[in-house]
Amino acid sequence: LDSIVWMIEGEKYKEAVFMITQLASFFRMSLNRGHSIIRIDNELKQAEAYLNIQRVRYKQSFEAVFDIEDSIGSCLIVKLVLQPILENAIYHGIKEAEQDGRIRIHGWREQDDIYLEVSDNGYGMSPEEVEMILNESRRPAVEKHGSGVGLINVDKRLRLRFGDAYGLKVRSELDAGTTVTIHIPAIEATEENLARYEGETV
Repeated sequence: LDSIVWMIEGEKYKEAVFMITQLASFFRMSLNRGHSIIRIDNELKQAEAYLNIQRVRYKQSFEAVFDIEDSIGSCLIVKLVLQPILENAIYHGIKEAEQDGRIRIHGWREQDDIYLEVSDNGYGMSPEEVEMILNESRRPAVEKHGSGVGLINVDKRLRLRFGDAYGLKVRSELDAGTTVTIHIPAIEATEENLARYEGETV
């Protein structure tokens, strides 16, 4: 909102309209009429809106590339899964790196499983930090990167909805970037499945 105010004060009206449009889209999909389950293609649209907002805020200092198999768009996912991972990549990855930032969102299907992978070329983490990043009891050790709470929350929500076989995996290397992989079952977005998984926890 501060960025929008600055744009209007600077008479950058087209940029302000773009930001407001993206913000409205982001919040509309966040609310999702009170439902917690969403189609993957809608989750990706929300992620794109979030990245568009951040690119304007950071003066296009990073690029984002989507590489998504068409076949997964009609499947289900818990809403607001990608945004915390993208936020982590921006604020605690590429923002701290010296080179131009790049984020890649890759999505694909392997038989009955779907994978969504968010990779950045940012600062990265040590092996010790990677080992502890999804461990809530040991989270203070990684607070300097600020990445623990959001990822732990996403991992918990995925496991509660789909079971302990699913969730997040984190790979990282100092000065080489971080990759967070979302693993979920491939569930088509039928009315029956939407009703089932909206209220179901494993």
